[in-house]
Amino acid sequence: MTKQNLTQQIIDYIQAGYTAFYLKTTELARVDKLTSEVAEQLNFNVIEYNLAYGRVKFENKEIIDDSLTSFEKIFNHLRHEDLENNLILIKDAKLGLENNSVALARLKYLLDQLNFYKGECAVILQSADVYLPNEIEPLVTLLELPLPDQNQIQAVLKQEKIANELTDRLTTALSGLNELDIQQLLNLLKNKYGELTVENEKVILAEIQQQKEQIIAKSGVLEMVKVNEEIEDIGGLEKLKAWLQDQSYIVKNLQAAKEFGVKAPKGTLIAGMPGCGKSLTAKAAAALFQQPLLRLDIGSLLGKYVGESETNMRKALVMAESISPCVLWVDELEKAFVGMSGNNASEVSSRLLGYFLTWLQEKTAPVFIIATANDITALPPELLRKGRFDEIFYVGFPTKKERKKIIEIHLVKAKQDASQFDIEDLAKECRDYAGADIENAIFEAVKKAFIQQGELTQELLLEAIRNTTPLRKTLKDKVGEYEKKFDELYLSPASENDGLNIAQMVKMAKDPNYMIRLKVANDENVTEEILEELSTDEVFEVREAVFKNINCSKQVLDAQLSSNLTDNKLLNAIYSNKNVSIALALDKLTEYDSTLSRVDDLFKNNDMDLLENQQAVLKHGGDYASQLLAEYKNILPEISEKLAEHNNLKVRRVLADNQNISGKTTEILSKYDDWEIKKSVAQHLNISPKASENLANDEYWYIRYLLTQNSNLAQDVAIKLAKDQTIEVRKGLAQIKHISNDVANILAIDSDDNVRMILAANISISETCKVTLAKDPNSSVKEELILKQYLLKNIEGPLSEDSNYHVRMKLAASPNVSTEIMNILSSDDDNVRAGLASNPSITEEVSKILVSDNAWRVRSNLASNSSITEEVSKILASDNDSNVRSNLASNPSITEEISKILVSDNAWHVRSNLASNLSITEEVSKILASDNDSDVRRNLASNPKISKEIMEYLMKEDYSYKTDDNSYSERIVLPVKNGLAENLNLPEEFSNILAKKYNVRISIRLAKRENISDKVAEILIGSERFLGYRDYKDTLMALVRNQGISEKTMKLLIEQGDYNVRAQLAKREDLSNEIVDILSRDSDYAVKKELTLNPIISESVVKRLQEDSYLVNNNLEKNIVYKRMQKQWID
Repeated sequence: MTKQNLTQQIIDYIQAGYTAFYLKTTELARVDKLTSEVAEQLNFNVIEYNLAYGRVKFENKEIIDDSLTSFEKIFNHLRHEDLENNLILIKDAKLGLENNSVALARLKYLLDQLNFYKGECAVILQSADVYLPNEIEPLVTLLELPLPDQNQIQAVLKQEKIANELTDRLTTALSGLNELDIQQLLNLLKNKYGELTVENEKVILAEIQQQKEQIIAKSGVLEMVKVNEEIEDIGGLEKLKAWLQDQSYIVKNLQAAKEFGVKAPKGTLIAGMPGCGKSLTAKAAAALFQQPLLRLDIGSLLGKYVGESETNMRKALVMAESISPCVLWVDELEKAFVGMSGNNASEVSSRLLGYFLTWLQEKTAPVFIIATANDITALPPELLRKGRFDEIFYVGFPTKKERKKIIEIHLVKAKQDASQFDIEDLAKECRDYAGADIENAIFEAVKKAFIQQGELTQELLLEAIRNTTPLRKTLKDKVGEYEKKFDELYLSPASENDGLNIAQMVKMAKDPNYMIRLKVANDENVTEEILEELSTDEVFEVREAVFKNINCSKQVLDAQLSSNLTDNKLLNAIYSNKNVSIALALDKLTEYDSTLSRVDDLFKNNDMDLLENQQAVLKHGGDYASQLLAEYKNILPEISEKLAEHNNLKVRRVLADNQNISGKTTEILSKYDDWEIKKSVAQHLNISPKASENLANDEYWYIRYLLTQNSNLAQDVAIKLAKDQTIEVRKGLAQIKHISNDVANILAIDSDDNVRMILAANISISETCKVTLAKDPNSSVKEELILKQYLLKNIEGPLSEDSNYHVRMKLAASPNVSTEIMNILSSDDDNVRAGLASNPSITEEVSKILVSDNAWRVRSNLASNSSITEEVSKILASDNDSNVRSNLASNPSITEEISKILVSDNAWHVRSNLASNLSITEEVSKILASDNDSDVRRNLASNPKISKEIMEYLMKEDYSYKTDDNSYSERIVLPVKNGLAENLNLPEEFSNILAKKYNVRISIRLAKRENISDKVAEILIGSERFLGYRDYKDTLMALVRNQGISEKTMKLLIEQGDYNVRAQLAKREDLSNEIVDILSRDSDYAVKKELTLNPIISESVVKRLQEDSYLVNNNLEKNIVYKRMQKQWID
């Protein structure tokens, strides 16, 4: 209703004989304007009173009589006034009347008196809040000054001279505010930003939004909610989300929808369990619709005075309409109908419901309602009737699929990688949890991980979930009542659930058809209460299903065990359930039990990290259960220490192998005189100093040796072992990483050369120890020191003067030797200089000295050194010794210039080495391809770096010679083509040509190439009629040994090769299942005999081979697969 409409309404009321009005508003300027308009049209005078200054002049607020500042006096004064043709305006009505019985009585008297002046006089009471006690409520008409509509807001904007381009957007933004708030907000914006223009539109709208939130919040009936949630943040509720997405399409295309004949959506009622996503859905819907979200708290509407609750609701709904399009979230709707005290509770509820239903039915503004309710039993039936809302959904506890999604969402929100956790396991653990329960558990786990300064783990999450009491247990009775009501009302489920709901299962559990009851007993969402009822079912299959169901309670399972149940199937079902009491379950097992699988089930299905469970095994478990506990990775220290004293040797051995036992446990175990236990303890990473000390005195040297290899060995024990009488112990200690200085210094003067040699090779030794070893009388120790260590000057100096030339030679060849020492050694013995010439760290200065050395071996080593310079290489390329030049030709670092010198060398072996060098250029290759020596051309042909052009040239080579070698029936040798056949980069087309030469030497070389193609292999396999039998056999054997052949080639070899070829193939460990299967069916004994020894054969092949001859079976006994199968059968 607009202000103009309200003006006319008051006029109509007065003319119809109404004499009193209560105007609820804080806008005094608009009250004055309204009063003036009514008085003007009725030709009335206005008499104004207020509590501050008594009677004032209406037009300019001048004080007429400031003695009339109480309502008793005002109403008493009016008794003597001429009331005819007067409109009496009394402001601050609630302040003057509340707790003032005299004023209230006098007002009632005045209102009674006005009955004689109907149509001639009326009184308007103004107040910010409604105050209408029962004494005057029937005599007064309650009115509310409407908020400005769009036309009125635009008029204000025009008056303020706001740019036309901003008018529409500001009108929408300012909707829902009263005229005073709008005026003040515009003044604020002008003061902050100056002129309001399109350029600063963004900050203006943001400021309006912020101020608007405060103003709406002050109203006390509505709250503007900031929305950060998206529809994707809802885990599950797929049906509800899909429905909202459909409504979103209509809302965003509302005009087109109306033209098509589609009505504007009213909204939805979402009822269900607390913490299951109702509030989140309201926020996500606002984001989806791209509209502001207003929250109406029904509890805040309820007032203690007559009409106050309805006024508050009216105010809230009018404000929502003025702000539309928007989403109105009516939170906890049931509060309007329960929890109110007083005799008028039902009357107020009825009026509130009536007004809300009428508004819901008749509203035209695009306000989308999302009403939420926890307790649907408190809602009146008329609210749930079809047509009130577009749809009514109920949300139950999330399904397993939904719980997984909720867990993933909250892990991501907590900045965790959800893929690193077992979501399936977590979802199982939090059954009956509301979404809020799951969120809280994850938050607690993340918080604990942060406090502990560690990472979030699966164990922390499980612990947090188990420490959270699920809502279904907290509200056990209420939940059952809700679920029954949902079923009775046929509400739409918000979730996609292919299974049964609880209400259905309650009915089905009583069905006379046992198959129906069995279906309930197997349901993963069935409640503990239903299972307890079915646990005494007369049908065996139903009871078995109950005991297997993960939701069956501990009380039910323990009661069954305690009843001395004897049926094995039912017992197996109970033992497989993680909810059974471990202590009771173990007590009920006997040593004559037919199977240990029940103990395995207890360990597999229960959280064995818990102290109470480990204590139960310790107290109630037999030897087998104790063994399982002994090997458990998370065994607790106090438990492992008690198990260490177990009377069963196997338990103690298993415990000793467990790398997670405490140091105290290793100390207890180290006292046992058992070889296996001592071996395990000696190698244990948590070995205690006392356990180390015990084992350091062990009579067996191997135990003491194992102790030396333990990285956690105590220092005093290591020192003791460094003096051990057994050499092997000291050798073991000498090689350990991070050896201490004290231990190394003892071993550095050990009497055994081997100990000191091993120590010299240890890179962890200190400089002090190195100095000692550098003076060692044994040259082998010093040589080892030079080979393995980085030496400082104070160490390499004495070594360079060592009397043994082997030591100096090793030093000269060491890449870590200093330049100073190199210079000294460059004038040493021939052998020393030869070692220096091969040093990869040789300096240019030293290489220039050695390049003119008299000893050809020195120059030869220098020529092979890849660190020499171009200048030195040129000198060596002209060396008078061909061996020097030959080594240079093989050097991979020679330049093209050096290659061009060597390509014309008189010595064929120099050119031959050059032809094999991978760094030669195309130009040099072309020269070598025409070399007059066949060995040079052959080496070039095998060089994988030569170009296709060079290969093509060499393919034309027809040079051949005969050999006297009787190894092959074909004695024609084609050296160049032999080289090409070895070249791994030979193109396929050339390989095919060479294969068809049917020369055994070429064929074997091709057969050995790891990158051989199927085509070339096929040619070689089909060459039997071109090669002699022996040559053909050798070719196939070369092929079958080639690790690069394909499965297709293997099949060809099986088809065309003889039994020798197939037997050789049967030895390979890279055979496919298909090839193995073919070979296992071979008719030849030799083939199957080789196959029996192959560790890759499957169990099915083993079974097939077992059916064969005695000898084959004997070989099978050596096969690891067969041995494993035998062990399984025995177990």
